[in-house]
Amino acid sequence: MNGIAWPRALERGSRWWERIPPVVWGAGSGLLLAPLIGALVLTSRGRWLAIGLLGMIGFPVLLFLSRYTVELIVFSSLFVPFTLSTGSQSPIVASLLLTALLGGLWLIRLVFEREKERWPRAPAVVPLVGFMGVSVISFFWSEIWRDPMIPPWFLYRARLGGLGVMVLSPLALWLAAAHLRHPRQMDRLVGMFLIAGALGAIQILAGQPLFPFLNTGGLFPLWLFSFGTAFLVFRPMSAWLRLGLGLMLGIWGWYVLVPGISWISGWFPPIIAILVVIWLRSRRLFALVFGALLLLAVIYWRPLQFWVFDYNYQTSGTTRLEAWLRNWQVTREHLLFGTGPAGYAAYYMTYFPDQAMATHNNYLDVLAQTGLIGMGFFLWFLAALGREIYRIWRWVRESDHQARALVAGLVGGFTGLLVAMGLGDWFLPFPYTQTIAGYRYTVWGWLFAGAAVAMGRYYRSLRLQLFYAASIRGSRGSSSRTSGG
Repeated sequence: MNGIAWPRALERGSRWWERIPPVVWGAGSGLLLAPLIGALVLTSRGRWLAIGLLGMIGFPVLLFLSRYTVELIVFSSLFVPFTLSTGSQSPIVASLLLTALLGGLWLIRLVFEREKERWPRAPAVVPLVGFMGVSVISFFWSEIWRDPMIPPWFLYRARLGGLGVMVLSPLALWLAAAHLRHPRQMDRLVGMFLIAGALGAIQILAGQPLFPFLNTGGLFPLWLFSFGTAFLVFRPMSAWLRLGLGLMLGIWGWYVLVPGISWISGWFPPIIAILVVIWLRSRRLFALVFGALLLLAVIYWRPLQFWVFDYNYQTSGTTRLEAWLRNWQVTREHLLFGTGPAGYAAYYMTYFPDQAMATHNNYLDVLAQTGLIGMGFFLWFLAALGREIYRIWRWVRESDHQARALVAGLVGGFTGLLVAMGLGDWFLPFPYTQTIAGYRYTVWGWLFAGAAVAMGRYYRSLRLQLFYAASIRGSRGSSSRTSGG
């Protein structure tokens, strides 16, 4: 018996390591190799080797945490200030690095595990694939049809960075569409924004950066006001929570309208989002809020006129028009595939370095970088995404207050985003203005777009299930009547 039991015991003992979670393997290996990695980091040549070792250790942890892909990207964009230097003024932020790592892992699993059901299927996905393809083509096309005065592969690092952002941003959408299975999973994403908004409100009241790790730049106010207002008017909650949420939004409203009145991108898109959300809730409430905003505009017309019209016209209004005309001088010669990612900067620095100005407009940036073909795919994507979000709003039951709050926030945020893209590069960061570090706050729009695709898939499947259930009940009823007759 011992001769039979011994191999079995050995077999059981040989599998003990399989029961250890990957995160424990990663943490244990990290502790053992921490002194070596620390020594390598102190040397300039060993820094990248240390990063490679960290990557090997972190891979099991990354594999284990891949189920929380979207949550990790949002969390890192809001609360993790970690960056990797690229040797320029455009560092790689944590959210961009996580998108690349988790996106690559997802694509590998998609190929080898053949998880075809996890591939996002939606009308907005097709033009997005086309846009990514055109971005890659335009990168090489711009070099083939390069102006003779432009040096070969001029500013290639910035162009590679621009291409990376134009590919990884749609990848973030796919990750959200593939990993978000239920509308209630979005609560975690919105919850992180509300927590960041509360911390930001504390900083505003204190008048100093109490939380240096916190990222509330870019279009953070847009998504905070869009989802915050939607939760306030759609979602049932206790009086204390409603009061706290309203107080937080009030503090942020004062911040963007009083100290930040000169920055139109900080308050105009959020106001559009708020009005859209309230319109979805109640026409009477919309009329009341719109009237209150008009009354405030009349009361404070003189400072509003100065900061919004006079100041902005003097500082950016005329320069923006000049920048758009200057950009058209380059773009009109490259209408098919554009000048490539960040490509028109090379023409600026060669032909008019003293008059080079960024467009501060995502629509013109896309046209200049990817041409008419890329612009066509981009507008197709926006139209398909907007139609998908509107369909979801029509499909959600009025009794489902939680889902209606989420979808109303998406509708308001998407509408505000369309406006914001005309005021700056808030959806696809340009390497010479936001730099690729701007991905830290432009990724929010892509992730919420992916959430909309996921919600559309969920409600489309739910409608099919209800239809099949109704047809089965109808067939059973007709068969019972036939047998009874």
